[in-house]
Amino acid sequence: MRNFTQTTALVKRVTLCIVLLIWQPAYAESIEANSFKSSVNEQRYRSLIDEIRCPVCQGQSIGGSNAGLAKDLREKVRELIVDNKTDDNIRQYMTERYGDFVVFKPPMNKNTYLLWYAPFVFLALGLFFFIRSLGKKSSDKTQDIDTQKAKDLLK
Repeated sequence: MRNFTQTTALVKRVTLCIVLLIWQPAYAESIEANSFKSSVNEQRYRSLIDEIRCPVCQGQSIGGSNAGLAKDLREKVRELIVDNKTDDNIRQYMTERYGDFVVFKPPMNKNTYLLWYAPFVFLALGLFFFIRSLGKKSSDKTQDIDTQKAKDLLK
């Protein structure tokens, strides 16, 4: 009897998982695919929506986000491409409204120098302290050897 109860419970769980997997796409909002007159513009669109960060989600591009603002930004990118704006013009439009944070590759300016150069500074400091610690260890070893030799000579 116990085996039958366990099997029934397992079947119910598996059935629930299958039903949820089947219904999930029906409730999820899909990211729209816009059609363009040329495949070049469609490729530009896909590239741009992947390099513009969603201001709401902050870790996702607007191409991968279902947030309302991301949908509006995708539509704006589509409109700007249809209006024959260049990729740089579209990036500039987005950064003027949402700041340098909105692009995954921020421009180099006075506000982003720290962002661009801090990794190199930390790498240089790390190498400096690493080399310095290696130098101390080698001098400690020679001092230990000299002390040991002196002790052996005194015996």
